[in-house]
Amino acid sequence: MTNYSGNDHRPFPAFGDTDHPLENKAIKDQLLIKDRAIASSVQGIGIGDLEGNVIYVNNAALRMWGAEDASEVLGISSLEFAQDEGEALRVMTAVLENGSWEGEIAGYRKDGSPIIVYLSASLVYNDAGEPICTMDSFIDITESKKIEEELRIKDFAIASSINAIVIGDLEGNITYVNHAFLDMWGTDDMSEVMGRSAVSFAKDADQALEIMSLIVQGGSWYGEIEGLKKDGTPITVLLSANLVTDANNTPVCMMGAFVNITDRKRAEKDLEKAYEELEIRVAERTHELVAANERLLEEIEERKKIETSLRKTEENLRDQSLNLQETNTALKILLKQREQDKEDLEEKVMANVKSLILPYIEKLKSTPTSRSQQTYLEILENNVEDMVSPYMKKLSAQYQQLTPMQIQVADLVKAGKTTKEISELLNLSDRAIEFHRNNIRDKLGLKNKKLNLRSYLLSLSS
Repeated sequence: MTNYSGNDHRPFPAFGDTDHPLENKAIKDQLLIKDRAIASSVQGIGIGDLEGNVIYVNNAALRMWGAEDASEVLGISSLEFAQDEGEALRVMTAVLENGSWEGEIAGYRKDGSPIIVYLSASLVYNDAGEPICTMDSFIDITESKKIEEELRIKDFAIASSINAIVIGDLEGNITYVNHAFLDMWGTDDMSEVMGRSAVSFAKDADQALEIMSLIVQGGSWYGEIEGLKKDGTPITVLLSANLVTDANNTPVCMMGAFVNITDRKRAEKDLEKAYEELEIRVAERTHELVAANERLLEEIEERKKIETSLRKTEENLRDQSLNLQETNTALKILLKQREQDKEDLEEKVMANVKSLILPYIEKLKSTPTSRSQQTYLEILENNVEDMVSPYMKKLSAQYQQLTPMQIQVADLVKAGKTTKEISELLNLSDRAIEFHRNNIRDKLGLKNKKLNLRSYLLSLSS
C-alpha cells in the first residue's frame, strides 16, 4: 500500500485499480514494501472513505484503540471514535475543504478510556486529481499530555506557593523565582532577580557559599540564614534547599524554599527578654514571699496562743451560758408557777365574790329595804365590782355580757354541777336554771349548735 497525500496525483494501485495493471515487477515489489511499511509502522495509520468510514487500519492503530482484529474497526465512522463529535466533524470538513489537517484531538478507546492523539490527516487523489479517500497518521500523546498537565499544575503550584521558591543552576545563578520570593525581597520586577547569584541576597556571603557547597556535596541543606531585602532591611529566613536530579540521578539545578521567620525570631528575642525579666521578678517575688511566709508563721504562732486563750474563754462562757440557761429555766418555771398561782387566786376571788357576795347582794336588793339600805347595797355592789374588775378583764368579751346571775350559773356549769345541783345552791327552780343556761348559750353564740356548754366555758378560761 502506498501513502499518498496533498496534491500528489500518482496512481493509487493498492485499491485494485484495474485501469492500470501492474506489469512491472519492480514497481509491484516497491508497492508491496510500502504496504508492509505502513502496516508495521509504530505510528497509527488509518484510511477512510470520503464519508469518514474506516476502510483500513494498521496494527499500531489497532493496539492504540485496544482492538485485536481489524474487523472490529472497519466500516465504522471515524466520528464514533471522537470524544466530541462536533469537533471531529469540523476536522473532517477541514480535510475535505483544505486537503489536510494537523493537530490534537481527543477520543475514546474500545474500553471507553480517554485517549489524546496527534493527528495528521490528508486527502488521497487519483491520476485525475480527484479525491478518493483520506489517510490519517496519529500518535498517542495521552501520557505526554498527562505529564504536561501535571507539570503545568506543579508549575502553577510553585508559582502560587505562599513560600518563596527559587531555582538556580549548579553555579547558584537564579533561573526562576515565584511571586512570593519577589514579595519577600521587596519588588515586583522579576528582571531585577533573574540571573543574579543567590549568594548576593545573603547578609553573609561566606556563609551562603558554604551552604551552597553543602548542597552540592550532600544533596540538601536545611536551616536558618540571614539575608538582605532590596532596601537593605535585614531578614531572617528558614531555608530548605536541595539538588534537583534527572532520571539518571544527574544534578541539573538547585532549588530552595524560603519561609520568612523575621517576625518569629523577633518575637523569640522579645520572649527571651521577657523571660529574663520574669526570672528577675520571680526571684524578687520569691524573696518577698519568704519574708512574708516568716511573718505569717509568726502570726500563726501568735494566733495559736490567742486561739488557746479564746478556747478557754469560750469554755468559761459556755459554762456560764449553761448556768444562765439553767437559772433561766428555773426562773421560767417559777414565773409560770407564779402566774398559775395568780390565776388560781383570781379564780378563787372571782368564785368567792360570785358565790359568797354577789348572790346575797341580789337577794337583799329583792327584799324590802329602806332607801338608805338600798343606797348602801348599791355602794356595796359598785365597790365589789370595782374590786374584781381587773380580774374580769381576762374574761372574753362574750363572757362579760353575762349578768351576775348568768355568770354564777356559768361558773357552776364550768365546775361540773348539774341543773338540779345548781338550783339547790342558788335556791332557784330547775326551770329557772334551764332558762339561765339557754340565755348563756344564746349570748355565747352556741344556740342551735351541738356544742357542750361546760366544754366551751372551760376553753374560754384556758
